[in-house]
This record gives sequence, structure tokens and C-alpha cells, in this order.
Amino acid sequence: MKLKQVYLTADDPKRLAEFYEGLGLRVRFADPDKWIQFVSDPAAFCVAGPSESVSEQLKDAVLVFDVDNLEVAMERAAAAGAQVDAVRDMAGHGRAVKLRDPAGNVIQFYQAAR
Repeated sequence: MKLKQVYLTADDPKRLAEFYEGLGLRVRFADPDKWIQFVSDPAAFCVAGPSESVSEQLKDAVLVFDVDNLEVAMERAAAAGAQVDAVRDMAGHGRAVKLRDPAGNVIQFYQAAR
């Protein structure tokens, strides 16, 4: 068994996808009002409209994105409309921050310790 894809449900999938594009993800496929899939091999990350989703908005799993520079990623996300919480320092493991995307989904950025 392997993970095929993870997706968020949004009332306005095109608008939410624009947020993730602004963070640096590239769109692989789009039917803007229903489904937008990003380049994120090996598993796909997508945004789905309510008609395409089997989940309820704001009841999804937390997506964690590896980033090279936590501060730059946080600034980019805030400029695109995210709500950014305080950074959590996990000592030798790295640092992480919880965010809410413009649709209210919780996501996390993680920067490994160097």
C-alpha cells in the first residue's frame, strides 16, 4: 500500500489553490471549480470543491511542508493571507510553525535542524 494523494476541501478551490501557488507549489492539473492538483511527487496534493470531496471542510488532516527557510516561508504565507502562529523550537530536531490557510485549514511548515 502507498499514499496516493492528500487533498483539502474548499468552497472556492480556485482561490485556495492560488494561495498554495503563491507559496511556490506548481499546478499539475486544474478544473478550477472542482479540483486542482499540484506537483508534489510521489504523492499528490490537491484542493477539491465540495462536489468532488468525500470530506468536510476544516476536518482534514494537517499538511506538513518541509521548507529550507522557515522565516521566508512564513512571510510568503502571511503575505498570501495565512494566519501564522508562533514558531516552535524542537531543539536538535528543527523548528515548526502552525498556520491557517485562507480557507481556515491548519497546515504546518517544518525546517529541519542543520
